[in-house]
Amino acid sequence: MTSRRLGLLSALIPFLLAAQHTPNPAATPTDRLSEPWWAARHQAILDAIQQHPAAQLLLIGDSITQNYEKAHPPDENFQPTWQQFYAPRQALNLGFSGDTTANVLWRLDHGEVTGLHPKAAVLMIGTNNTARQDQTVEQVETGIDAVIANLERRLPETRILLLAILPSGVSETKSEADRAVNAYLANAYGENPRVTYLDIGSIFYKNGALDTAAFYDPRLTNPRKPLHPDTNAQRRMAEAIEPTLAKLMGGTPRVPLAEMTDINTALIPVPALEQDSYDWYARHHNELALERRLQPRLVLIGDSITHFWSGPPYDARTNGPASFERAFSNIPVINMGFGWDRTQNVLWRLRQGEFTGIHPQWVVLNIGTNNLTGTSHARANTPSEIVEAIAAICAEIHHRSPESRIILMAIFPRGESPTAPLREPIRQTGNLLTHRFASDSEVTYLDIGAKFLAPDGSLPRAIMPDGTHPSDSGYEIWANALAQAGVKP
Repeated sequence: MTSRRLGLLSALIPFLLAAQHTPNPAATPTDRLSEPWWAARHQAILDAIQQHPAAQLLLIGDSITQNYEKAHPPDENFQPTWQQFYAPRQALNLGFSGDTTANVLWRLDHGEVTGLHPKAAVLMIGTNNTARQDQTVEQVETGIDAVIANLERRLPETRILLLAILPSGVSETKSEADRAVNAYLANAYGENPRVTYLDIGSIFYKNGALDTAAFYDPRLTNPRKPLHPDTNAQRRMAEAIEPTLAKLMGGTPRVPLAEMTDINTALIPVPALEQDSYDWYARHHNELALERRLQPRLVLIGDSITHFWSGPPYDARTNGPASFERAFSNIPVINMGFGWDRTQNVLWRLRQGEFTGIHPQWVVLNIGTNNLTGTSHARANTPSEIVEAIAAICAEIHHRSPESRIILMAIFPRGESPTAPLREPIRQTGNLLTHRFASDSEVTYLDIGAKFLAPDGSLPRAIMPDGTHPSDSGYEIWANALAQAGVKP
């Protein structure tokens, strides 16, 4: 090494050492006691804990959380939502306007959860961090990790519901940071036994763009850019959170699932919702392992109809192994079908690593039939909601592999009789899909429903023995249609 380079290195060493020891501003507990209202609120929280030590739910965050205390119609009337969803659960509001992760850490260190044993804590923090220019994405991620670790240490019996940073219209720089932080959180807490991650950001979009009317900031006397949900949007937030929160708390939703129709549940990524005959998470991990060692030309994505066809990762139940072998024996393929999956489950799997690092020639997507039926875990979706979610899945796939050709299947017919209850919503969904993707140059919409039916419109048991899942003969029809669409060796 030359003396010049040695001199440069020597000059840099103090700066490198200083960088290593510079505290992360997002993870360093910091108070705001110099602000009288903040100090008074902190003391009020400590007093409330003494008065309500049996609190079963904590809501921890910034102004979006603190807003639940407001009752100012029309745009900032959040108390009705609080009273319906949270007050009956003996909830405490630990939201402080303007707080960052550093401020939450200080509050936790100074008694704001001491002596409490809640069933659940809802944490939504980070939006004020990403709005600052002095904090990197990595620092914000570490700050949120620090808050979660602090909560886990202080509340070892409490389930944590971690919410993604909500979308905003503050700036594209902030939005990029928010997306990066949320992607990290989804990966870090996707299968954590204590922490459930939930991204409800889709409820703030309309026709693919941020719905600025959902935020009250632009309507203030001194207008600001969209950041705070208004009365109606905050109500939709509560509905979007409710099914997951009720499950974590071991109770029933405060509002029946079938009545919470203000949000499109088909768009909110969640893991397995229904109990089935296989291990959903084990199959997910098998998919991830398969992707690491195989570069497929074909990927099949869907529910049990896809799952039960055949192909790697192989499962105990296969309804169409012969047709699968004839159609795809010379094509490297991955089957990403999961029994009982809805669109929201597919979105979760995609954001948890499936379809990462692979670039297949074809992607066959067959999803939506389970969205048409409601259970105690999820309500039935409307045809328009299903189409919106399918479009989101297609966008996720193209984001990961722009060169892949998507073949989008119409929902297969269900029920033996042509008047079976699901036939009409399937027809309506098909009409909407036809209209949505008619001019999409990147998606081929393929409707082969008529090929499964007899001339009188009935669904032969030889084709679909249970009225939903094809036999090998039924899968042969699907395979032939895919070959005609170009999926062949």
